[in-house]
Amino acid sequence: MTSQAPTYRRDPYGKDDTGWISFGAFLIIVAIIYLTTPNIVRELEAFFRDFQLEQIFNNIWWFVPSMNHPVVYGAAEKFCYFFGIVQLGIIALKFAKGSSIHAKAETASSIVFWFGMGYILSLLAGGTLSWISFLAGFIILVGVSIIIRSLILLFFRHGPR
Repeated sequence: MTSQAPTYRRDPYGKDDTGWISFGAFLIIVAIIYLTTPNIVRELEAFFRDFQLEQIFNNIWWFVPSMNHPVVYGAAEKFCYFFGIVQLGIIALKFAKGSSIHAKAETASSIVFWFGMGYILSLLAGGTLSWISFLAGFIILVGVSIIIRSLILLFFRHGPR
């Protein structure tokens, strides 16, 4: 019989209870935007009915709204900025309670994503971006968020790997 110490897999996130704060804030922000945006339900309905299949490159077709929907884009922009502010509060809580670097990195990348998405939506609402450019910006923003999270983990992780 060998005496081998049991190995335990440590949860890199520890006990992170801030998810409920995010969920509660999400519900509140959605409700506030619903209450403060005139005809938002009608505008959303018009937005979803407006999609048409359009050729964006040779032999490449994609669903694109045929018109600009500044009310919908503006409401989504507000949501992104408000949720980004919530994420700033959450990262402050994570620093205050000494959360793991994984949890902080995840929230930091989330902050970049939500504020970046708000900016991209503001360009879409103003007619500066086309729908396809918006989708490209979204994909770029997801990539940037992943890279930021990875860089934080790479440079600030302490201890054995």
